Amino acid sequence: MKRKIFLLFMSLIMLLNVGIGNVYADETGKNALNFRKIYKEHRTYSSAVGISANSLGDIAIGFNDDYINVYDKQGSFKYSFAFEVNGNYFFEFDNENNIVIFSVTDGMRYYFNNDAELIKTEKISDPEELKNYYKNRPDKENVNIDGVNYSLKQVLGYIKFAKTDADGNESVIYETGLQYAVKAFVALTVLAFLAIVICGFIKTISTEMKKYTEV
Repeated sequence: MKRKIFLLFMSLIMLLNVGIGNVYADETGKNALNFRKIYKEHRTYSSAVGISANSLGDIAIGFNDDYINVYDKQGSFKYSFAFEVNGNYFFEFDNENNIVIFSVTDGMRYYFNNDAELIKTEKISDPEELKNYYKNRPDKENVNIDGVNYSLKQVLGYIKFAKTDADGNESVIYETGLQYAVKAFVALTVLAFLAIVICGFIKTISTEMKKYTEV
């Protein structure tokens, strides 16, 4: 009797494990990172992660707020990828033109095809391999395709993503523009407010100390 109860109990545990495992597997395969393809160019206040190119001549720029814009070799917008990563990420095109997202938090690499479908996942668990991956991180600031140079420049929140042909002619693909001006204005306003508050605080303390010394 006890043996039958034990076997029944173990069978239930195995069924639960299989069921739970299938739920997690289905969720991961179904929509890992909530990765999706959209056809509106992402404009943002966020800084850029880097740029990457595939064998078709497409060039992509990734942003810290979990968006990647993809442009053709002429610099015209094609589509974007939107997703949700817990923490920082790197990205790149692999040899098969899939987008690879590396999640820094959990050391996972997610491979998605052009239709935003999950192809596979990999986990980098070896500390030495992880160290080398960070050292040679795929996100770049300069990419050369058939003599055309694509560069990413960002200073104090300003982003400029441009291409320069063999003759030195530059054309801007993505630039913060007005967004940067608004961001800078807000930052300066906040700094000015803090300066006024600090000056007022110092003046108050100075006045109180003066009263104290006169007593």
